[in-house]
Amino acid sequence: MGRRFNIGVNTLKHTFPPIGARIIKSAIAVALCMLIYYLRTLLPVGNGIPFYGALAALWCMQQYNDTTKTNAVQRSVGTLIGAAYGLVFLLLFKLIDVTIPMIVYISASAVIIPVIYTTVVLNKRNASFFSCVVFLSIALTHSFDSNPYIFVLNRVIDTFIGIIIGVTVNDFRLPIKHDTDNLYVSGIDDVLVSAGHSAAYSKVELNRLIRSGVKFTISTVRTPAVLMDIMKGVELQLPVIVMDGAALYDVKEKQYLETVYLPTDVSSEAEKIIAECGLHCFVNVMLDSTLLIYYGEFRNSAEQELFESFRHSPYRNYISSEYRRNDDTERVLYLTVLADRMRVFTVEGRLRKQLGERVRISISESEFECFMYLKVFSPQASKQNMMKKLREYANAEDVITFGSIKGQYDVYINDGGGNGTVKRLKKICHINGLDFKE
Repeated sequence: MGRRFNIGVNTLKHTFPPIGARIIKSAIAVALCMLIYYLRTLLPVGNGIPFYGALAALWCMQQYNDTTKTNAVQRSVGTLIGAAYGLVFLLLFKLIDVTIPMIVYISASAVIIPVIYTTVVLNKRNASFFSCVVFLSIALTHSFDSNPYIFVLNRVIDTFIGIIIGVTVNDFRLPIKHDTDNLYVSGIDDVLVSAGHSAAYSKVELNRLIRSGVKFTISTVRTPAVLMDIMKGVELQLPVIVMDGAALYDVKEKQYLETVYLPTDVSSEAEKIIAECGLHCFVNVMLDSTLLIYYGEFRNSAEQELFESFRHSPYRNYISSEYRRNDDTERVLYLTVLADRMRVFTVEGRLRKQLGERVRISISESEFECFMYLKVFSPQASKQNMMKKLREYANAEDVITFGSIKGQYDVYINDGGGNGTVKRLKKICHINGLDFKE
């Protein structure tokens, strides 16, 4: 399906995360603040203190441009409010000629009230901390200077120099054109999420790619409930393929766009076979746009633990089987069995023998030691079929898939995934976005 890229080189797992671009940019921003400070010392108008400029620059170094601009505004407003109160404070105490430090300190503490209140009135509550910091740095350390007003001016200049440098350095990007024509679909386990590694880098870089127009989404055997938890922080714009191809889910609208159900008679017969094997199954049913999970009497500790772990999830709705409709109007997406390996393969044999091609059966390892999942779907419920619908929905020219099973995906991930997968995605998007042709 689609193009095939040979990017499956084994790499050693890193104990420590790599030094990211934001760390490098932070150091560059501080260095620029120091350089400008040096240049200011050559001028006759005062030189300020580089410490304040460096702090402002670091505060503006954020993962996303919009966050950088928000922080820059907060710091600017906070600086102006704090400097204004600090200047008035200095003028007042110079006028009345106060020379006792404790009186200055107690008075400065009281002025914190109007400083914070001003940020509330101006609806700039997030700037209150910076307003207080700037005010206190002026009031507590320069009230007895011979010419404290120069410090107020330099304090404001230092901060705005840092803000300008921070925003400029953080926003700097090489002019890279990304591929916005093809659809990129990735798995999760051992592809995007790697055991023992932080997903922070992956999420930030994925968001940057998505914001640049790259058509990226997820295909997983998991339910929307688990997917939303794992991918929390990723700004997915396109629908995702969930439950191993049984549904197409819109993460923004929180609704199912496409679903493939088990025929009622097939579902009933499969449940009967499972029960005859002495096993229990979770029945995943769609009611309107809500996924209901009916359960009966648990047969092992893994089922009980699974139920207890997710029963309070806002994305899962567990209901006792005694309240089940169990009629021809019921829409069953799939059945789930959680049992030990021997029982799973026993019931699989019975299901295949008695139902044949009327069902699609998948078996996978579970998070519970010595237990496996067996799931029963409609044969039409497949990732391949749902991928075609997703491609039409995204209006994509081609589909490029990422996965950890050799021979089944365009980009084979055999190094545990994680940050490496996102780096490969960036590389391929960049290649296609230019003039790459296979």
